[in-house]
Amino acid sequence: MTNFIDTFFAAVLSPEGAAHMIAEDAKIIAVREERYEALPLYGTYTGPEGFTAFFNELRRIFDTQLFEVDHTMADDTRGFATGRFIHRVRATDKLFHSHWTLYAEFADDKLTLYRFYEDTAALEETNGVRTNSQENVA
Repeated sequence: MTNFIDTFFAAVLSPEGAAHMIAEDAKIIAVREERYEALPLYGTYTGPEGFTAFFNELRRIFDTQLFEVDHTMADDTRGFATGRFIHRVRATDKLFHSHWTLYAEFADDKLTLYRFYEDTAALEETNGVRTNSQENVA
């Protein structure tokens, strides 16, 4: 049975992309909410334009060697996905290996929250940066 998360990943991997599945006020959190100049992948993006900007940033920074979705699950309003990837970091020519998790919320067939988690220590190491960041979780 296909759920929203499965449909979303199929769209992300298609030539047309998934921007049409993103709500106008959707919040896209790329690993960390705060943006860092030394690691421009981190940050919060908004709406379909922000989602497109985020994916363009991924393409600029990484040459993807492997991206696998291992498991998905969803109900009517939220879902999870897990997998693994290997990206070649264009700036350093190093390989970034990580397991990942996505938490998503959606309504009316539109994604309203996209929060992606990965091995930030490995990301920073392969990019040659250290952010010293602490998320505000309160």
